[in-house]
Amino acid sequence: MPLDVLPKPSAAPIGARLIPASRGWAEVHPKFRESFAAARLMTAEALLALPGEIVSGHPDRHVVRVELPGGSIGYMKRQHRVTWRERLKQKIAGFGWSSRCIREARVLKSLEREGLPGPQWIAFGEDGDGRAFLLVEELTGSRELRHLLGDTALSLDERTRLAERIGQSVAELHAAGFSTPDLCAKHVFIDPATFAVTLIDWQNARRTNSASWPSIAALDASLAESLASPRERLRFLWAYSRVCRCSGAVLPRFSQLVRTIRKESDRVRNRRSIRDQRESVPNIEQRLVWLAGEAVCAIPEIAAMWPKPAVAPPFYSCDPGTIRIQLPDGRPATLMRGRSFAPLARFRAFLRGKPWRSPGVKLGRDLFQKQRYGLPAPRLYAFGQRRTGRCSAEWFALYESDAEFTTKAQSSHKVHREDQDREDQVQ
Repeated sequence: MPLDVLPKPSAAPIGARLIPASRGWAEVHPKFRESFAAARLMTAEALLALPGEIVSGHPDRHVVRVELPGGSIGYMKRQHRVTWRERLKQKIAGFGWSSRCIREARVLKSLEREGLPGPQWIAFGEDGDGRAFLLVEELTGSRELRHLLGDTALSLDERTRLAERIGQSVAELHAAGFSTPDLCAKHVFIDPATFAVTLIDWQNARRTNSASWPSIAALDASLAESLASPRERLRFLWAYSRVCRCSGAVLPRFSQLVRTIRKESDRVRNRRSIRDQRESVPNIEQRLVWLAGEAVCAIPEIAAMWPKPAVAPPFYSCDPGTIRIQLPDGRPATLMRGRSFAPLARFRAFLRGKPWRSPGVKLGRDLFQKQRYGLPAPRLYAFGQRRTGRCSAEWFALYESDAEFTTKAQSSHKVHREDQDREDQVQ
């Protein structure tokens, strides 16, 4: 059957646009206030509209890599909708009737006052439509702990020094009363030159006077055995306990501390979030561009050739089904589109305080995650959904054609077999 051709993008119309008065609020760090004011980035609406590429995400929020005034890079956490359940949770935790972005921003401000390791916050706030955001500066030159530990160029002395430095840094945070349940390997970043430690993702953190040392079990559990030896783990605990005791914190004897952490580590290691970190490390950098809210989300190379307006046939306002189309650069692709009427599912999502996801969004996120971890699957090009009523929506998923994926898979399998045959001959 002939392929439908995706139309090439047309030039965007040029015209004056009135900027409505801000209905939300935003706070910009004093260090960035002058440059942001010059760029007219002082309102929640303007900051939320910063263009960028999505580097990670969840159904109700995502992280966008954006370019800041002056050419530096920042990462913006954008929440699509702050639910009443989330605001109640923050209220109970002592952060007022707010969002997780605002809670994290307040913790980062406290860390900054104490001179403790945390990302440099730039701006945060909420608009008048239930959205919230937090903008932080890029950790230039830093590497995630799992990637650094997997670097065979590190000597044994360097690995020992790194373990001690992490233990000291975490102990200083706990001694100052900062505790987070998200203390795990993917949230620890290291400057390879100085071994300076920075912890990210403080959205569930709080200031407390209670003992925080049991939380380091998650860090131990989320590190694969191949990344850190028993000796290096003991070095971390020894440095941690030494700093904590010097600050006046009460800890068990070191031998008891080791046994307790190991027992707690065994208990939490089978949690899905911990298990995923231990068993697989993202090996492919993958990004998405938000073109029209959640209506269109595409990889950068596809976003560059996306038609205007972004919400248009053949992705929307067409009969449901799966067809083959041709992209402007000549590549064939598979387009799955449909309509959903799901009042019960939407109501359940409302009660749970989570957004409803259409089949197209579920498929898109699944392909995105598989590609991120190098698992065999068709390459994702774009996906999206848009509401057409209180309980109805249209959705689509655009991905690599089955024929192209099959050819690539067969080629990869052939190369793997040839490599295996050569190894067998050598042996």
